[in-house]
Amino acid sequence: MEVRGLCSICGQPGKMYTCSLCGNLVCEKCFQQDRGVCQRCQRGTRFKNRNDLID
Repeated sequence: MEVRGLCSICGQPGKMYTCSLCGNLVCEKCFQQDRGVCQRCQRGTRFKNRNDLID
């Protein structure tokens, strides 16, 4: 199922992705698909991938 709406980071309309950490809907530009997180969460957390959170 494709979700469309407004990005919670940049406000652009389009296909949305859900961040696995904060749950916000974000556009493709603001989403890190390989990690499953948005740009905001990526900046605040260091990790290898979404299943391996590290200190």
